[in-house]
Amino acid sequence: MQSITWYVKRIKMMSVKEIIWRVTSLTDAYVEKGRVQFNLVPKVKFKPTYNPDADFVGGFEVFTGATEGFQKQWKIDLIKKSEMILENKLSYFDLKEHDLGTPINWHKDHSANIFSSLNHIVAVNYRDFANNGDCKLVWEPNRHHQLVVLGRAYKVTGELKYAQGVVAQLTSWLDANPYGYGMNWRSPLELAIRLISWVWAIDLIKDSGLFNGDFKARLLASVYLHCRDVSGKYSQGTSANNHLVGEAAGVYIAACYFDMLADAPQWQIDSKVVLEREIQAQTFADGCTKEHAFSYQFFVFQFYLFTALTGKWSKDQFSDEYWSTLNTISAFIAKVAQGGEYYPMLGDQDDGYVLDLGDHVHNINAVCDISGYLYDDEIFSSSFKQHSESTFWLFNGRAKRKQAPMTEVRPLSSLQFKASGYFLLQAGSLAEKNQASILFDCAELGYTAIAAHGHADVLSFVMRINNNDLFVDTGTYDYFSHPLWRNHFRTTKAHNALEVDGLDQSVMTGPFMWESHAQASCTEWSPSDIGGRVVAEHTGYLRLSSPVKHQRAITLNSEQKNITIIDSVETEGQHDIALYLHFSEFCSEIKIENGVCRLKLGDEQINISLSAELSAEIITGQEGDDKETPALGWLSRGYHQKVAISTLVLTTRVTGDSEFKTTITW
Repeated sequence: MQSITWYVKRIKMMSVKEIIWRVTSLTDAYVEKGRVQFNLVPKVKFKPTYNPDADFVGGFEVFTGATEGFQKQWKIDLIKKSEMILENKLSYFDLKEHDLGTPINWHKDHSANIFSSLNHIVAVNYRDFANNGDCKLVWEPNRHHQLVVLGRAYKVTGELKYAQGVVAQLTSWLDANPYGYGMNWRSPLELAIRLISWVWAIDLIKDSGLFNGDFKARLLASVYLHCRDVSGKYSQGTSANNHLVGEAAGVYIAACYFDMLADAPQWQIDSKVVLEREIQAQTFADGCTKEHAFSYQFFVFQFYLFTALTGKWSKDQFSDEYWSTLNTISAFIAKVAQGGEYYPMLGDQDDGYVLDLGDHVHNINAVCDISGYLYDDEIFSSSFKQHSESTFWLFNGRAKRKQAPMTEVRPLSSLQFKASGYFLLQAGSLAEKNQASILFDCAELGYTAIAAHGHADVLSFVMRINNNDLFVDTGTYDYFSHPLWRNHFRTTKAHNALEVDGLDQSVMTGPFMWESHAQASCTEWSPSDIGGRVVAEHTGYLRLSSPVKHQRAITLNSEQKNITIIDSVETEGQHDIALYLHFSEFCSEIKIENGVCRLKLGDEQINISLSAELSAEIITGQEGDDKETPALGWLSRGYHQKVAISTLVLTTRVTGDSEFKTTITW
């Protein structure tokens, strides 16, 4: 449970309009509870032209092509996964082919073995782990991604058992989830994602003849309740982030597809207005999401993509500005990913995605392949390696790729994302073994006053040498189950950053709230053919009684295979300084000798020369006695997944202005 102090601080960050909305929403929730208890919730209404006895026809088709071109390996993987789903065995987060029971227990955190409340939603606290488990672990199977997998398997094989699996799980879900009760009606975003899964699953199996009778009537009634509930609860104020985008996307796609519902036309109009507005409001001119959480960049990209395609398929086109911004969003993803195999994990990451079309949520190739069908942009050809299963489902029979894959591999060049505050200092080529890519964070903390998904990572960086991660952002790991670990992965020390007096640059006041925001400013950007130089400073430690200004300068010379980092602190007082550098899991043989840290990264020998004033220590996989007390040396590339890595910790005490130089060569 949150403290009274937390609620007071949260309220102070809200506008008067948001406070009124929240009070009104709470009142509406109790009114709705009364409607539910006395069976006064409005019933589904259909357009006069709807014939419930006729074969079902949706407002558009999700797939129109032939399946003959479906690749052999895709089919092998799809069938294997589908067979597991038929046995109610799902893989998500830290669970691998986990048996969810028969019938599936839809109200359980299957990882922590905790059952969530079945009370009316006004009494369900989704952040109360002790009584309800981790809400993300409860919600994930209820997003019904697995039904889309079964639908794809049916479409490819024609085997009825996969369509029957969709119907069986949906029937089980409808039986176990009466409207208004339990965790699965608690979050509008969850309802919205579930709607999108239902659209795809139902359309993929509709020619099986199973979507009829009482099952069809029950599902359409639930679709109506989903759309009614979400459209009446669109997020506002400090909560109007990716949640609002997802909520509107779910309503829009469902309203376009289930267009026989009487309220569908108005839902379609209203949700489209939200999407057209929010894609501009929540996106910087350079394509970065204003949440400054790179995983959510993929999440909202999918929402915007599937709504744009739905509009096209439904002859309800989105504006040219919408399509143009979608292009910019996908281009940002592709550009930031150029220098390595893994996508940088700046900000929060919770592995959220919208549809399972066969590719991992953070698959850069899939994003570039998809975008290559929509836009004639060189970045999508240069970063595209092979055809993705996603494009098979989205474009087969509908469109062709704008450009062929680029055969020439060009050297990297430095890029500035001025609007969002990121700088990509990079140069060199894999052929010459002199490729380096450094993503430098000079951005604001996050979106809106609470910066919910931001981390205290200003002036931190990720560094890739010859496509391999050298220094990494350590990820997120958790939201709700382990509060100490949740806080740890957001701290300054969990990033490649400089820490003063053991304090974070920004001040966190809750698991999704920050009170004090460090402000960064770039003072020099000098790109060149061999890399160049970037310099920035931040205000995070000016709040101290003896203020400290931190400035960081990074210089790359790819010809000399040399990177120099100079950290300067300006202060009139005495302070404890700590520099943290987090090695990726691909680094080995790490040791410190005579002021030089040496290690192996793939085939490369990396040497890191350290300032003589700094004491150096390497920490690997450290944790407290109870394993719930966080420490250094951990990397999380997925929700509830972490592995031990090595962290280089450089410390000293300063009195007055000081400068520390770190030089990396390979």
